[in-house]
Amino acid sequence: MLRGSLAAFVLGTGIVLAVANTASADSSGPGWLGVVVARGELKQQIESTPIVDRPNRPLHFYGNAVRRKYYRGASAPPAGNFINDGGTPFFERK
Repeated sequence: MLRGSLAAFVLGTGIVLAVANTASADSSGPGWLGVVVARGELKQQIESTPIVDRPNRPLHFYGNAVRRKYYRGASAPPAGNFINDGGTPFFERK
């Protein structure tokens, strides 16, 4: 029970942080959409849009990586953007 609650808390915190960082997104990409599972008209609209023009969405790793590669030239942050404090590596804010 505790392990499931901890996993749900970590996942929820990650989603909240991902959505909170949308305000600092630059104009070199399509931005973020806070909907994880699209339904109805929104789903049809997203599916009819080319993948590089679709908005980024939490937990949509493949599409987000494709868009990052297209707009920034890399599907993952470069190694120089990590700060290693001897424990967990962190992304460096620029």
